[in-house]
Amino acid sequence: MNDTFSVMGHTILSTFGQSVLLTLSDQLSLETQGIISTELVELGKYEAVQGEVTVLTLDSTIRLKRGNTVLANGQVYEVDRKLKDDGYLAKWNIYAH
Repeated sequence: MNDTFSVMGHTILSTFGQSVLLTLSDQLSLETQGIISTELVELGKYEAVQGEVTVLTLDSTIRLKRGNTVLANGQVYEVDRKLKDDGYLAKWNIYAH
């Protein structure tokens, strides 16, 4: 069953994703498939107050850290924090430079 979800995650990235270049903190670069989107998230302790954030979805085996950079479509983003990880795909909050 886990293999099925893993294949599904890779299929989602290859179908809806785009090529992104990750620059990690040790200056190592990695080109992979990712999905950049905007999502609404809760701000503070009240569900009624929401804000829009830019999200990068990647294979969860790729380990990012705060301060890593993402280059996609000529735009540079900086990684802030992990928002969600289901074991197959991970969502990271990113900011445009």
